[in-house]
Amino acid sequence: MYRATALLAIRNSINFDDPARVAEVIRSYSIDIRDGNIFIDDEDVSVLIRTPEISDAASMISSGSPVRREMVVLQRRFAANHDTVAEGRDMGTVVFPGADLKVYVIADIAIRVIRRWREFIAKGEKADFNLLLRSQLNRDHRDRSRSDSPLRLAPGAVILDSTLMSIDQQVSAVLDLYGKRLA
Repeated sequence: MYRATALLAIRNSINFDDPARVAEVIRSYSIDIRDGNIFIDDEDVSVLIRTPEISDAASMISSGSPVRREMVVLQRRFAANHDTVAEGRDMGTVVFPGADLKVYVIADIAIRVIRRWREFIAKGEKADFNLLLRSQLNRDHRDRSRSDSPLRLAPGAVILDSTLMSIDQQVSAVLDLYGKRLA
């Protein structure tokens, strides 16, 4: 949803440093998730929002309090009507503090960047490891130091170190944790 908002900000030539205008644009469009895809109004933007430019833009716009407030409304509205697994840097602390299960996933920075690099290569796109590393370090710093909803461990969250885990292993670990919570 933040990535879709970043795309909207770019398309509407809105400065990322103007959170009130970015929040306004969120209210002007429908941002929705359907069958795992992200839609702005009825346009599937799932592929368009998976670029380094959009990733950086999403991190920049997400620091604005008006943007965060609008996003929480959208995320909670979605979850009220769907069984929801949410991923994000403030899901367990701000958006869904009463979630049945909160998992704080960590991984070594080099592994995170290699994973991102491989995503680009698999899509036939060029990727510069050093640029991706700088971008990830900047994003982590921004997300940890923002005044509104900074990245932090949620009370009651389980830490999952995914450094040496495949995606299937990560999914299995989360499903195991969920099964134990239900038991």
